[in-house]
Amino acid sequence: MHPAAVADAGGLLVLAGLLDGVIHDVDEILVLDATALLVAEYLALRHDAAPGRARTEFGLATRPVREWFPVRALAIDVALDAGTSGDVDALASLALAHSLQLPLVTKNRDLTSPQVAILLC
Repeated sequence: MHPAAVADAGGLLVLAGLLDGVIHDVDEILVLDATALLVAEYLALRHDAAPGRARTEFGLATRPVREWFPVRALAIDVALDAGTSGDVDALASLALAHSLQLPLVTKNRDLTSPQVAILLC
């Protein structure tokens, strides 16, 4: 059991029960505010013909978040480090996890960290 963890978009969708994966036992889920836009975009595409379903699932995805953090402080450094091939949301979430010294919940199997635990889902 983890008292708190940072989640990226994939991790949040799994923790909310909207994507298949390992659901880690976390008391408090912390997420970057920009992740909400990525999750909304994914759900809008997933439910293209059913906007009501997309809205419902967006509510389900955001409900378990304990605290939203502004991405502004991390944005340019993460974008520069990611280049054109990186998952900017996952890398920004990892930067937040580093700053808070908390584990990161993610579906991104390419992420590693010597500083914090990566909880793959």
